[in-house]
Amino acid sequence: MPNVNIDIPTQVNELLNRLNAYSYRAYIVGRCVRELITAVNSEGTVDFDIITNADIDRICSIFDIYNVNTENIKKGEVIVTVQGLPVLIAPYRKGQDESGDPVYTDEITEDLKRRDFSFNAIAYNPREGFIDPFGGVACLSEEQGIVCVVEPSTDGENEKNCESSPFKRNPVSILQALGYYSSGGYVISPATRESILLHKDCIKEISSSDLRTELSWVIRGKQVSAVLEEYAEVFTALVPEFAPLADFDLKRPEYGTDALTHTFKSVGYASPILTLRYAALFHSLGKPDCFSEDEEKRGHFHGHAERSWIYTQRIMRRMGFSDDETREVGFLIKNQSMDIASDRRSLKLKLREMPPERLKLLLQFRYADLKARSPDFEGAAMACKRQVDAVNEIVAMKECYTLHQLAVNRYDLMQKGTVRSDEQATAVLERLLDMVIDAPAFNTRQRLLGAAEKIMQNVI
Repeated sequence: MPNVNIDIPTQVNELLNRLNAYSYRAYIVGRCVRELITAVNSEGTVDFDIITNADIDRICSIFDIYNVNTENIKKGEVIVTVQGLPVLIAPYRKGQDESGDPVYTDEITEDLKRRDFSFNAIAYNPREGFIDPFGGVACLSEEQGIVCVVEPSTDGENEKNCESSPFKRNPVSILQALGYYSSGGYVISPATRESILLHKDCIKEISSSDLRTELSWVIRGKQVSAVLEEYAEVFTALVPEFAPLADFDLKRPEYGTDALTHTFKSVGYASPILTLRYAALFHSLGKPDCFSEDEEKRGHFHGHAERSWIYTQRIMRRMGFSDDETREVGFLIKNQSMDIASDRRSLKLKLREMPPERLKLLLQFRYADLKARSPDFEGAAMACKRQVDAVNEIVAMKECYTLHQLAVNRYDLMQKGTVRSDEQATAVLERLLDMVIDAPAFNTRQRLLGAAEKIMQNVI
């Protein structure tokens, strides 16, 4: 056993000691132990769980001097709050029966076995130290990666029906394993990888709410490209619309890979903003449908953005994403080929059409797509980054790019007698805005009122 020391709050110790005083065994367990070992949660916001060989009624009576929340007692757990810290306490359980009721056990190992991954199947108390029958502490301290609690055998067809596999028991754990990998702190053991691929079709059984949560964790991770590429079979089982992209030759020299690999690489180059990464994930779905070749055998994909958007809507609605989330992703996909010049004036003109955050997302999206192409496109990708910097600077310096930012408004023009109608006011303000976009220092009340007089004399 590696030499690992962890400290637990006095409130948790108080609860453990009280159970011990009544001759029951008690341990903290699961995620809280993992977080304490790895010290990943330095803000003191660890959620503590305790398991014990006391039954649920006995737990309630032992802690009747505390605030006990029994809302989930039918699930076999209560929450005891001591000195402001809520702690979940439950008897040893080994699963649920067909009606969803908890199945209790006298063996702590049976409780730990149901926890899918070995680093989440560790129990601890200060008296006995670690109870770690599946090597979870070693996985964390020696960086051996994610290991299934029940490593499946590789006995062909029989394994596909192996109910003991955590991935068959709980398909959400497939995405959870990939989420740990994507986060950058873990690798996946070969046996676990084999089991994930063997049970990849179980991923279709995940509820839409769990799917959105866990998939978004994967997509947000810093190792997302590696996860997508290495587990392409899993993501194709989840999103069958990816299948036509696999091995699809784009017939363009700037793409050194097939369409699916390019797609997965672009996700990794995108900033970890979910809207942006989902747009990168789905942006090429329409290319096979819109593919054509010219006389030089060069590939073209006219209309693929709109076609990709159609696929994206179908996928995101199937996964239960909101209409707002779907629209935001759709905006990026539909406008992925929008021409955006690099000069400051052109950027301000684009800012007249859309908010700064949306324009920056679009530029970041283009950066990710270009970065995932050949090195010849490095310059174009970096130009997108410079455009984002320029937009940030325009906003920070409060440079004018909309009518409401002008130092004068239609009321000022009317009051001074420069214009006599709303139509004239609108025309003059538009001209003034063009001037200010070219020369930000011109945006003062005195200068604009003087310019408005000249506009009315010479043009209108």
